[in-house]
Amino acid sequence: MDTRLLDDDAVMQICFVTHNALKSAQWFADLTGKSLPDEGRAADPDQAQAIYHGKPAAVGCKIRMFAFGNIDVEFLEPGPEPSAWRDLLHARGPGCHHIAFRTRNLTQSHAYLEAKGHTLVQRGEFDGGHGRYAYYDTVKDLGAMIELLEFNTDMQRQPEK
Repeated sequence: MDTRLLDDDAVMQICFVTHNALKSAQWFADLTGKSLPDEGRAADPDQAQAIYHGKPAAVGCKIRMFAFGNIDVEFLEPGPEPSAWRDLLHARGPGCHHIAFRTRNLTQSHAYLEAKGHTLVQRGEFDGGHGRYAYYDTVKDLGAMIELLEFNTDMQRQPEK
């Protein structure tokens, strides 16, 4: 097993959960001088195929994503249903939800994090079906979750069963 999590020496994204993504993103746009990004949403439940605490789940959210040269800053407003986003927002209020890293092998990265004692909380497919995400409970150690992002365009081929 690999002895490290990262495929690349880069953080892809930092995400903040909020009660109102538009309001938070407008504040951030005013602060930074960046344009207010368009609203995005989670994939439809049929496409997302989300799993939350080991069970199929229909989870939704609104997203405003700011692209910087080296990282994306995301503001995410969870839907009313139970989700990893809603859990942290309910427990602590608005704030940092996760730090995201790109992986080329989600299966291998998953095994690595689980071996370190970090359980999978939620996973699903991106809108557009071009990749998948997975959130791991690293809150007690990091103060936020770790998200792994695997894109179809550069994922490692998985061994045949």
